[in-house]
Amino acid sequence: MEIYTVKTLDISKEKLDKLCLLIDSGKRYRIEKFINKKDKIRALIGEILIRTLVAEKLNISNNHIIFKKNQYGKPYLKEHPEFSFNISHSGDFVVCAIDDKPVGIDIEQIKHIAYEGIVKSFFSASELDNIAKEDSNVQLSKFYEIWTLKESYIKCCGQGLSMPLKSFSIDVDQYENIKVIIHHEHKEHTFKSFDVEPDYKMAVCSLNKEISNNIIMIDQNILIDNYFRFCLE
Repeated sequence: MEIYTVKTLDISKEKLDKLCLLIDSGKRYRIEKFINKKDKIRALIGEILIRTLVAEKLNISNNHIIFKKNQYGKPYLKEHPEFSFNISHSGDFVVCAIDDKPVGIDIEQIKHIAYEGIVKSFFSASELDNIAKEDSNVQLSKFYEIWTLKESYIKCCGQGLSMPLKSFSIDVDQYENIKVIIHHEHKEHTFKSFDVEPDYKMAVCSLNKEISNNIIMIDQNILIDNYFRFCLE
């Protein structure tokens, strides 16, 4: 498994338009529909990041990289089922995990929100207790930790919103061991939670037994330059 992060920066409209011409038309159309420029940049960086990784790992030219979606909307690489990946973005970060088995990743920027209503609607009783037992000054961080873990599990399973957040429970014990529980049974998934920066929580879920502690940081400008070169080959 490998985990990648890109801290996004502003991109000129000219370069943004040029990069959009180098991805497939369907993705380009969705990106161009975004009103907020930061949303466009995050979506575009996620696309060129995974395309660059596919090219490097599988030696496939950009024109031959074809993504499809399963019935729940999770993307996969056509003709390469052994190459599993997942992308997430929030705030200034785009993150991606690749693995040889199903994988899910989620990152969230910690914002001071009234999370109590979310917890009651989407968290199990044990998850609510897990948050409530923390000191008040760390409850928000614990909420985001559990939220990202739940999202990473759903994304790993690849069933989207058809799997209600309240249908399973994330258990984090006193030793920071993380398990998912459904109907009082532990499932065979591996989790890891990360503090990417003080105000960001990230979680990874995999069917593999080990999740890397190493996060590979990629400079956005270097990524873009490499992508341009890759597309010209």
